[in-house]
Amino acid sequence: MNLFIRLLFVFLRANLSRERVSLFDTTRIKAKVRLTDQDMFAHMTNSRYFSFSDLAVINYIVRTGTWTKLKARGWIPVVCSESVTLSRMLSWRDRFEIETRLIGWTDTYMCLEHDFLHKGKLTARIRIISRFASRKRERVTMEDVVAHLGVERASPPLPPEFEAMVNDVEAARIRRTSETGPA
Repeated sequence: MNLFIRLLFVFLRANLSRERVSLFDTTRIKAKVRLTDQDMFAHMTNSRYFSFSDLAVINYIVRTGTWTKLKARGWIPVVCSESVTLSRMLSWRDRFEIETRLIGWTDTYMCLEHDFLHKGKLTARIRIISRFASRKRERVTMEDVVAHLGVERASPPLPPEFEAMVNDVEAARIRRTSETGPA
């Protein structure tokens, strides 16, 4: 995370906000492309989109109230896969908004989506597949997480692009296990 000051602002703003939302609501953060966010081609560098999506995840987990619940259990989200689709590059001084929403989950993975909007138009979309790890090195399933968070409904069906990402993550895990043995 190379946006440490912005991280502090996002975390503090979300933490101090009285607005708490459901896991199934869309959360938003606003940002502006700074000179240090752009590359030699005068637009926001590709890696910055992922850094901003990290900020949006922090905002999401704090505003939904899951931060304190996850922290109490020693559970931390771990990104397993990310993809970005860019439709328009953001340039210096462009203001944009990131909308974050939970798409669904499998038995192991949680799926989030971030839409980057400039003047109300979609400029980029990031899809994230993550799982939860335990500081105590215990296995954490999404069943454990949703039960702890008090979610009483099943996951919405995953769109095909998320199913493909989950399949890719599982295939990589199986390859790693067959090459190195169980972790």
